[in-house]
Amino acid sequence: MSKAEPLRVGILGGGHWGQALARLALAAGNEPLIAYRDKKDKPPHILKSTKDAPEVSKSCELIIVATSASAVRNAIRLAKPGPNNRVVVAGRGIEPDSGKWLSQVVSEECDTLRLGALAGPAPAAEILNGGLCAGVISSHFEEVRSLTTRALHSSRFRVYESDDLTGTQLASAIVPVLATLVGLATTLGGSGVGLHAMVLSRGIAEAGRLAGAIGGRPDTMAGLAGIGDLVAVHGKSGSHYFDAGVQLAKGKRKKGPTEVARTLVRLAKEAHVELPLTEGLVAIYDGLDPLDAVSALMGREAMPERW
Repeated sequence: MSKAEPLRVGILGGGHWGQALARLALAAGNEPLIAYRDKKDKPPHILKSTKDAPEVSKSCELIIVATSASAVRNAIRLAKPGPNNRVVVAGRGIEPDSGKWLSQVVSEECDTLRLGALAGPAPAAEILNGGLCAGVISSHFEEVRSLTTRALHSSRFRVYESDDLTGTQLASAIVPVLATLVGLATTLGGSGVGLHAMVLSRGIAEAGRLAGAIGGRPDTMAGLAGIGDLVAVHGKSGSHYFDAGVQLAKGKRKKGPTEVARTLVRLAKEAHVELPLTEGLVAIYDGLDPLDAVSALMGREAMPERW
């Protein structure tokens, strides 16, 4: 059986995440092409790249968007993908300003018909240093899932497939919220781990309830895109969001996932689902003392453990 021809993989975003994905595409025997933009106009080190974003859409069937969630819309406007492109967003699920799913943002800005989302515990720094990790590609289209698997799966990076696009994007969006809460709980809990563990486990549970209410699957939150990403990447010291929670516990409102948290609370209210931890975080950013927020959460009525 002859070896498949290398796949040209377009990557929008020349930062560490975009370069990490390019390295994974190379490890899988493919040919990545990065579209980059930065203030110094310096291309990513060694990796093949271009400042001509539309060229990536013309030459690559699969495009992976590796920008921040707030930059996805502009990246798509610049690259102009068309109906022949398959677009996979590898960002944080929700556009902060609009509260829209990133897949929806892509659909609004181009004529691409087949979309997916990539998520999971894949620290860019570890990938760039040769580390091993895994991710999940979610799409309603088997073609998108198989193409992304072909693009990235290797002995360095295991790719798992899912059709739960809503759940995967929700997991990507809520992980920074939960990481902020874990950082806050770890600080308020002192040397103990009880509050930390409670926030982590119940946070995943409330994420699962919301997923089930808006058309996703609760078990996605317990997989790579949810708890895997939280534990490996964000729920520890050194993570931007964990450290934001630490500072929040000390009364310093370092920039955190505030707007996304508000969007999640709105979605939950519309679906008649309670998100006590996420609501508590929003209340703290709105001025509530963290200790008062903890007291309110601990004072809630006892109930059966459930998802």
